[in-house]
Amino acid sequence: MNCGNEKRPVSPVVHRILVFLLMLLTWPLAASASDAPSPPPIEPLTLASSIAYGLEHNRNYLSVRQEVEVVNQQVRQSRADFFPKVDANFLYRSWKDAPYAVFESMQFEIAPQNVNRWEFHLNQPLFTGFALSAQLNIAKMNLRISEYRQEETRLNTVHSIERAFWNVLLGQKLLQVARDNVSSLEVQRRNAQANYDQGLVALNDVLKADVALAASRQRERSATKQLTILRSRLNQLLDIDLKQVLTLHEEEIPMREAPALEHLCAVADEKRPEYLSIETSIRQAGEGITAARSRYYPKLSGFAQYYREGNDILGNNNPFGNNDNAAVGLRVDWNWFEGGKTDAAEKEYKYRRKALEEKRSDLKQQIHLQVEDAYEQLGVAQENLRTAEAALKQAEENERMTTIQYREQLVIFLEVLNAQVLLSQSRVDYYEALYGFKLAWADLERAVGGPFLEDTLPQNARKTGKSESSRAHPYGQ
Repeated sequence: MNCGNEKRPVSPVVHRILVFLLMLLTWPLAASASDAPSPPPIEPLTLASSIAYGLEHNRNYLSVRQEVEVVNQQVRQSRADFFPKVDANFLYRSWKDAPYAVFESMQFEIAPQNVNRWEFHLNQPLFTGFALSAQLNIAKMNLRISEYRQEETRLNTVHSIERAFWNVLLGQKLLQVARDNVSSLEVQRRNAQANYDQGLVALNDVLKADVALAASRQRERSATKQLTILRSRLNQLLDIDLKQVLTLHEEEIPMREAPALEHLCAVADEKRPEYLSIETSIRQAGEGITAARSRYYPKLSGFAQYYREGNDILGNNNPFGNNDNAAVGLRVDWNWFEGGKTDAAEKEYKYRRKALEEKRSDLKQQIHLQVEDAYEQLGVAQENLRTAEAALKQAEENERMTTIQYREQLVIFLEVLNAQVLLSQSRVDYYEALYGFKLAWADLERAVGGPFLEDTLPQNARKTGKSESSRAHPYGQ
């Protein structure tokens, strides 16, 4: 026998109260957890990992994905119209006086003073003039259009991340060039000061070195500021702290040749989500015409109903009539005149379809123009890269020869400074051309509607006489 150690069971009411209080206490924590920042990406980040991380955390892309789910629920609503509708209602009514009737000076009650009535209705559409099927098709096409918009946002997000990624790497290279130039000019300035102290050169050489060094430091500060903004732009696309400095990993760049322009335009017609979306909108307008014409047809529906009525809550006792009853039947609704509304609705969709067809033709030309512009820019970027690479080698050789000539007192100090400035600018031009090629390739992929591989293209769509190669940086990594 247990005296004081027996545990009493918690009553259900107390249990519910404890659960409710626990939910109130944990709800703010759950809400704050949902708003917590995303976990940082694993570094070093490659281009592929940056894109993958961005597609998982980019706010704009996540918002569009939710919009697709919104339209998907609209499809479910349209599909639900094909199923029967079941409704129920309850009515309680209490009369001040009991209802009565008078017959030959005789008064008698005809209904209870307190009435409880239960009703159940079932309605099933049988024929709506193809309105329900047309509305379902319109909803499905809306879903397809929202998916095309999601794909368009995905392409834009990938394109933006890719450009931001390359621009950060370009900014890092330009900052390194600026710092190397400052270091070189600081050496030249010290040499000029030492030569001036020994009476070998005039004060002008020291002043020229000071001017060149000051200009170089200004370029370094400008490059530092630009790199900060570029990093913040990439972080914003990845939805991480703007001040976080990411470590990026750059792989070797294959110098690929693009397929023929005609083939790229054909691929864009098949892949661009904007074009596919407007084609779906045209078919959707056709379904709108079908839905508008449905008003010309009669509407047929079947129904069933059941009721209970009595002076008790369940409607079992009714001394004045049957306490329950049921009925089934068919209903036909057919509108014969509404002032030309149906004809106007049909013409509305016809004009809308015609407008979309005109817009499709214009959009196709715009897409081809975008592809052509990106294609030509890629060709310019390739030529610029070849030119900048050759110029960089020439500038390096010129700087080396000028330095030797200055040591031999064959050239003045200004020639050395000019050679340094020329070399720094050649390095800047080279990196801008190198990453300009990457950016141009990304722009071409976006214009076409996504990445394209030459090994999947027909032989007649490839350029011949040129092979792929990987280009390494002639100046550092």
